[in-house]
Amino acid sequence: MSKLDYNKIKNYAAAKRIPIKELARRCDLSEQGFHYMLKKQTMRVDTLERICDSLEITMVDLFNDNMDVSNVIGALPATQTASHSDLMDKLDTIIELLRAEQHAKIY
Repeated sequence: MSKLDYNKIKNYAAAKRIPIKELARRCDLSEQGFHYMLKKQTMRVDTLERICDSLEITMVDLFNDNMDVSNVIGALPATQTASHSDLMDKLDTIIELLRAEQHAKIY
């Protein structure tokens, strides 16, 4: 199972030359609070969504996966590859599951 890789947030920010302080500001977070969330590796789904929007990435980009999905998809016959809308539907499902998990932790 894939796990959210919080280091990728820092890596994407660095690659886009966005200081963590600026990324925190864009996400309406304090720099100290942002660093704390990264250190503890815990964030609300809506915070992750704001981070992804600021970095112009998808939440899937933040998951640690030992497999390069693009290589796997490229190796499949065209009849087995999912369409863009199918992939987006799956991403929506993942986001909803993360929201439900976060909601369950709150209550």
